[in-house]
Amino acid sequence: MDFDIASWFASTAALAATIGIVVAFVKKNIYTALDGWKTIAVSLALGLAAGLAGHFGPWLDTPLVDSVVFGVTAGFIASGGWDFVKGLLGK
Repeated sequence: MDFDIASWFASTAALAATIGIVVAFVKKNIYTALDGWKTIAVSLALGLAAGLAGHFGPWLDTPLVDSVVFGVTAGFIASGGWDFVKGLLGK
């Protein structure tokens, strides 16, 4: 299995998918009461952390502000994307 963290930072959508998977894992296995605004807050926090990790790691070659905006945007998309899919499925 090839585990390439750099692929998470290839696009905002890729990072958003990664954040969405992590949030789903947290909701199912760690903090089952996570819902509503808490889910959005966790997604944004994970996006912020990912943006910082990408900036200070070898994955993003952008200024700090751009890296943070990239991560937070991915977190926002992850939380909104999940709500959109749930709305389509009628859950």
